[in-house]
Amino acid sequence: MKLKNGVNVPKKMVDIITSAYNEQECLPELYKRILLVMEKEPTYSWKLTIIDNGSIDSTWSIISNIAKADSRVQAIKMSRNFSLDAAFTCGLDRATGDAAIVMCSDLQDPPEVIPLLLRKYELGFEQVAARISSRPKIPLVLKYATKAFYKIANRLTMNRIPKNVSDFRLLSKTCYSAVRELREQHRLLRGLSAWVGFKTSFIDIERPPRFAGESQFAKQRLSHSFQWAFQGILSHTVAPLIWLSALGLISSALSFFGLLIFLLIWIVVGVPFAGFLSIISSIALGFSVNLLVLGVISQYVALIVEEVKGRPLYVVAEVIGE
Repeated sequence: MKLKNGVNVPKKMVDIITSAYNEQECLPELYKRILLVMEKEPTYSWKLTIIDNGSIDSTWSIISNIAKADSRVQAIKMSRNFSLDAAFTCGLDRATGDAAIVMCSDLQDPPEVIPLLLRKYELGFEQVAARISSRPKIPLVLKYATKAFYKIANRLTMNRIPKNVSDFRLLSKTCYSAVRELREQHRLLRGLSAWVGFKTSFIDIERPPRFAGESQFAKQRLSHSFQWAFQGILSHTVAPLIWLSALGLISSALSFFGLLIFLLIWIVVGVPFAGFLSIISSIALGFSVNLLVLGVISQYVALIVEEVKGRPLYVVAEVIGE
C-alpha cells in the first residue's frame, strides 16, 4: 500500500515475462538485476514469470530453484521447444497484473530499461515498446536480412510494424488482454501488439551484447530465419496476393497486345522468321510467373492448414509457483 493524501492506495501489479532457452549462464544475473530494479519501484508490486522453452541444459533447474526461493517468481516448463512468440503468449495467458512487460532472458533487453517503460505507462500509454537504436555485431547476412524484414513488414502492414521495434515492451492489462485473444498459429507478437492498437509510445535503447552464452537466433539455420520472417509477414498482410493478381492482369494484357502485334505482322508481311526464340521466351516467362504465383499462394495455403488444425499454441509440462 502507498499513502496518497492520507489515503492508502493499493500498489499496481506488474507481470514481468521472459522466455529462456539454454540460458543457464544468464538467468541468475537476470534475476538479480530485476530485483535491484524493482526495489527502486516502491509503488509497484511484481511477479516474474520465467518460461523454460525446451532447454537441454540446466536452465529448468535454475528457474525452479529461484521460484521455490521467491514466491514472486513463477517457473513454467514447456513440453518441448516452441517459438519465442508462443512462449511469450504462455506468459501473457497467465498474467493478472495492471501491466505486463515482455523481455528476453539473455540480458540484451536490459532490466534497467523497465523504469523507463513504467514512466511512459504512468503518462497514460497503453503500450510502450523498445526501439533498438544500435545492435551488437551480428553476421552481415543477418544484419541486412533484418533491415530488409523491417522495411518490407513496415510497408506491407501499413506502418504497423515500425523499423527496429523489438518484442521488449510494456502492455497495459487492456492491451495484453486484447493480444491474447488473437490465437493464430504463426505468431509475430510485435505484429499482434501493433494490430490491437491502443495509445502507443516508443523508447530508443542501445542493445548490449549478450551477457553470456551463444545466441540461439544466430545459431539457427539461415533458411529457418527466412521462413520465420516470411511467414510472419504473410500472416499480417494479404498484399502479396493483391500484387500477384495485378501481375497476372498485366501479364495477360501484355500477352494480348503481343498477340495482336504478331497477328498484324502475319497479315501484312507474312511470317518473317521461324519464331522459335520468341515462343520459347514467352513460355519460359509464363512458366516462371506461374511458379511465383503458385509459390506465394502455397505459403498462404500452408498458413490456412496450420490454422484449421486448431492445435494449442504451446504445451506446459510443469509449473512451480502458480
